[in-house]
Amino acid sequence: MKNEESKLVYLVEDDSDDQEILVAAIHQINPGITMQVFENGMDLMKSIDINYNADKPCLIILDYNMPFYTGAEVLKKLNALHCLQDIPKLVWSTAGDLNTRNECISNGASNYYEKPYNISGYSQLAANMLGYII
Repeated sequence: MKNEESKLVYLVEDDSDDQEILVAAIHQINPGITMQVFENGMDLMKSIDINYNADKPCLIILDYNMPFYTGAEVLKKLNALHCLQDIPKLVWSTAGDLNTRNECISNGASNYYEKPYNISGYSQLAANMLGYII
């Protein structure tokens, strides 16, 4: 992974513990990554509307179960925006059922991950996610 340029990653997650742990795991792999955290899909969409011409992220990570919109609903909204169509979008969730995964993939997710249950799992997950921006 290239460290010489700053990369912007959006994390849309309503759980502060999950935010903190995933951001730390990503920064452990690449401290040069700038993480912009949103509490929910509505906040993300408002930010994109306001900052339409701002720097675009190289990766968007979405929780599935959030207030206002599910991760799958946010995917539909993001994929309707031409400027974000080529950006990898990943969904992670405690839900491990096939229907949820298939819904997210059919709505444009590059991949779907189950949230890990331990710190080493978060480290491996962060490495897998960052593989999309090499």
